[in-house]
Amino acid sequence: MKKSILYLSFLSIMISFSACQSEDESTDNKTISIENINVDAEKAKVSELLDILAQATESGNVEMVEKIWCPKEGTMLIGTENDEKLVGWSEIKEAVGRQSGEFSEILIAITDQNIWLDEDARTAWFFEELNYNFIYNDKAMSFEGIRFTGVFVCRFLR
Repeated sequence: MKKSILYLSFLSIMISFSACQSEDESTDNKTISIENINVDAEKAKVSELLDILAQATESGNVEMVEKIWCPKEGTMLIGTENDEKLVGWSEIKEAVGRQSGEFSEILIAITDQNIWLDEDARTAWFFEELNYNFIYNDKAMSFEGIRFTGVFVCRFLR
């Protein structure tokens, strides 16, 4: 249970998304001005992606979680304690899979969501709070007001 709770705190307290770019996307040097971007629409896309991530976590859909995360070995998941650090997609994927095997009836409610964009809307960072409810060993458990932060890079925004 302690390892599952540690993973949950990793996932929910502070998370660092590092959305991947393909080689040709990362070499795209087009200049985009924020004036030419519908900021509300771009923020709505990020919000929708966060909703999809919550739904994938609830259902234990590791494949969908992987599509949202950057499945590279340089990706990190960082918690608030010194030992709460997973490096590389394989470690993160193992923790996600372990959680979905140990918890049931996961329900995640997103509250107090804030999303910001850089000047060309290629990078978004977010803060939200989660209420995380689940069953563990036939006992209902709940974590409320869990801080969840991260960064998305442009392939998810366009």
